[in-house]
Amino acid sequence: PTSTGNYIHGLFLNILRGIDPVFADKLHADERAKPFTVSPIFGDLVHAWNGTNELISNSKYWFRLTSLSDELTQMLLSDLSSVKDRTFVIGTHEMKVIDIAMDSADHEWAGMSSHQKIYDKYIIKQEGIQRTITFHILTPTFFHQDDRSLVLPVPTPLFYSTLEKWDVLSGIPLDRGDFIEWLNTRCVVSRYELKTRMWNFEKYKYIGFVGEVEFTDLEKEETAYRAIWNMLSHYVFWSGLGAKTTMGFGMTRRI
Repeated sequence: PTSTGNYIHGLFLNILRGIDPVFADKLHADERAKPFTVSPIFGDLVHAWNGTNELISNSKYWFRLTSLSDELTQMLLSDLSSVKDRTFVIGTHEMKVIDIAMDSADHEWAGMSSHQKIYDKYIIKQEGIQRTITFHILTPTFFHQDDRSLVLPVPTPLFYSTLEKWDVLSGIPLDRGDFIEWLNTRCVVSRYELKTRMWNFEKYKYIGFVGEVEFTDLEKEETAYRAIWNMLSHYVFWSGLGAKTTMGFGMTRRI
């Protein structure tokens, strides 16, 4: 199917169960913001007549996993070497792991940091703070708003959902003050080039937006809120944007 994030989600949990089955089951059952994201499969996909994709034998494909907790990261780092050269069944295909990238020099969607490093850069040292921020959104993105799905890059739900994930997973409290009010009044969409995409799962269909979107701070002077905003914009590289990031949605990076 066009949406393979659920396959990678299952693969990820199976790998974790091989390391620590109790931890994997606990992670799966936790209803709070989950400390990981997955992507769908990327590569040489041939669009088929029935709305599915065909994979080509002996071709290279890739997917992405992110960890947002120290415990999970250490668990993965200790075991990833044993995953290389192993064969896994993804959907109905046997696929062999031939390489693992963890550094941006090896792949543009790879990279490592920590909550503390991100916080220190933007909040303590006040480095890299910009008035305009642009996102490249690679996989469909949407937000839960009341009982509806929002498929527009509205600043407040977009950044607030990222802030909630930071609060749950970072262990670093933010003095946010009136940050939400600042989002409502001072943060605007200044440019976008977006399309909607639908992903079909077995029982559900989800629509989200992909493409590029630019946000601008209307304040001329730097404020503490702009620093928080820049920090969250950096964080989305690992946390993803919006809902269903553990199923491949919301894969985003700042450009």
